[in-house]
Amino acid sequence: MKVVSSEAMATIDRRAQDEFAISSALLMEDAGVCAWSLFVERAGAGNVPRGHLVFVAGKGNNGGDALVMARRAFCQGARGPTVVLADGRPEGLPSQMLAAVEAYGIKCITWQSDRQEVLTRLREASWILDGIAGTGLRGALRAPLSDLVSAVNSSRARKVALDVPSGVSDSYDPAWPAVRSDLTLTMGLPKSCLYLPHARPLCGKIIVVPVGFPPALVDDAAIRGEMLRFNAWRALRKPIAADAHKGQRGHLAVFAGSPGTTGAAWLSATAAARSRLGLVSLFVGRDIYPILAQKATSVMVKPWDEPRAPDWRGSDVEGYSAVLVGPGWGLVEDREKWLEHLLSLPVSGVIDADGITLLARIATRSRLRLGGRWIITPHPGEFARVSGVSRNEALQDPVRHAGELSSRLEAFVVLKGACTVVAAPSGKYWILDGPNPALATGGTGDVLAGLVAAGVAGGMCPQEAALFGVSLHATLGREAWRRKGWFLAEDLVPLISGLMR
Repeated sequence: MKVVSSEAMATIDRRAQDEFAISSALLMEDAGVCAWSLFVERAGAGNVPRGHLVFVAGKGNNGGDALVMARRAFCQGARGPTVVLADGRPEGLPSQMLAAVEAYGIKCITWQSDRQEVLTRLREASWILDGIAGTGLRGALRAPLSDLVSAVNSSRARKVALDVPSGVSDSYDPAWPAVRSDLTLTMGLPKSCLYLPHARPLCGKIIVVPVGFPPALVDDAAIRGEMLRFNAWRALRKPIAADAHKGQRGHLAVFAGSPGTTGAAWLSATAAARSRLGLVSLFVGRDIYPILAQKATSVMVKPWDEPRAPDWRGSDVEGYSAVLVGPGWGLVEDREKWLEHLLSLPVSGVIDADGITLLARIATRSRLRLGGRWIITPHPGEFARVSGVSRNEALQDPVRHAGELSSRLEAFVVLKGACTVVAAPSGKYWILDGPNPALATGGTGDVLAGLVAAGVAGGMCPQEAALFGVSLHATLGREAWRRKGWFLAEDLVPLISGLMR
């Protein structure tokens, strides 16, 4: 499914009216009716939820959606639904929806003139359906709407956001007031602002309402964003012939580990080996070789003299399908020279952890271009170092900043987080909506790097490998949580084999 900015969604709405003769009234009615049906399905298991429903309607289109839903609730027997007008009587099409609500005899009160009654209704509500402000918001909500948001948040009722939680927009700042929702019913297509790191916790469960926009608009190839499904990795796997030998299943070279971080080397190399590869060679310094040679029995651990680059020129490079560099690797000067050497080889690969910090150093000295052959997998702190933007800036607009870095480096960027962004040099991007606090433990990023690198070594192009690794990693996290609860990174590794079967 495509994912769009608020501005792009507004363009789709206008084109539906101008090019396909679908009136705005029909679109609003369709949105409200479909949203109500999904709400009933989720909140009442197919029946109108019990208790008092309060519909809070602003002057915009999502306020109109709330009014349509209030009318549907009344028609289906909801007990005394109440409409709260957030900012006085709406204008335009929403005013027509309000006239219909009033004609039905549904109680309507106004925040500014009936404040005490509104507070009472909010306090007694079982559900509050939030249509105060939509995606067209610019800047922070101000009084009196910000006061209403506070009143909504203070209620013990469950909250449902219509399109977006009021206060959230493409430029959302965590200091701004916004409704804290348990469920978000977003219209037509997912909005990228819902997946901003500071906004996602406000959304609860996100469900897309299938408004009747023409398929030609919502499936338009010109839309650059897509939601990445958890099971996307299944379709990205390359088939392996029944008579394949280990040399045909891919050979990954891993450069990882240093004193104190041998676990990162083991996790990344073993995760890759579990991902159907035929061979994994782990290159480590002689000071940690004995530790890893004993622990990583199914990976070929090779000691190397760090100052001397391996002779991978000519035919020797064909022995390795891809390279992974960086997990727990250390930041000494020789490592930087090694990374430059690895980047010069005619292979593709993944740069993670310390490798990203080293890459940032190299990029400050030269106009670095990676030719679309490499994937980098930073967390926000590492992203800040390699991109030159602050961590807070990256979190404010991860899609834009990841895209700009991807274009500048000519590399695929996996910006890790509760909602992970994958950006391609072409300008395309993917968002995986995968909040899972159990994955927020040391070493899970090393596992992700191994999965992505295994995709490359197994014959995928860098774009496919990035999507494969991110979606498989999220699936592993869910499965580990189901089986073990609060798990360790090493608990993910044995699960890979079963999922890949």
